Amino acid sequence: MKQNKNMDDKKISKREQRKKQENIEKIAEVIENKNKISKNESEKINNKVFENILFAIFIMLYLYFVILGSININVDAFIIDLKVFSIILLLISVILFEMCFKKSNINICIHGIEILILAITSLVAIYLYSLYIANFKLIIALISFAFGLYFLFKSIIIYVCLRKKHLEKENDIKDIVKREK
Repeated sequence: MKQNKNMDDKKISKREQRKKQENIEKIAEVIENKNKISKNESEKINNKVFENILFAIFIMLYLYFVILGSININVDAFIIDLKVFSIILLLISVILFEMCFKKSNINICIHGIEILILAITSLVAIYLYSLYIANFKLIIALISFAFGLYFLFKSIIIYVCLRKKHLEKENDIKDIVKREK
């Protein structure tokens, strides 16, 4: 009789173990599926990153053309060009700020701040050219490099944060664990 009871206990415990193992496998499968980002969401994240990289390329190209202008254009025309480009960049920045306030979009505001910094850099470039004409190309190249690094780090942060935000939004593992208990 004792042996039958032990056998029944072993069968029950084996059933319970199989059931627990199945539950663990189900939970692992759900976790694995939740850690995958859908193609649509992945495209949204990649578009944000690509937008910032494209923005960085435009800024770096602008600064490259400033260097070329300092080489190929006479001094007076170059200074006038920098002033005109600074004003144009300031106007673009103001337009972006207005769009930001109308749409309440923080991304547009950030781009406006970046354009404003580029406009200020263009204004400062006038004085840098006057004071450090021999090292002007190097200074603008370093500024371009700094903008490139900024946008690289910004793109990495955007990618990581958007991915983490999506995974947290899709994460209902705690609910599943509570239900399984």
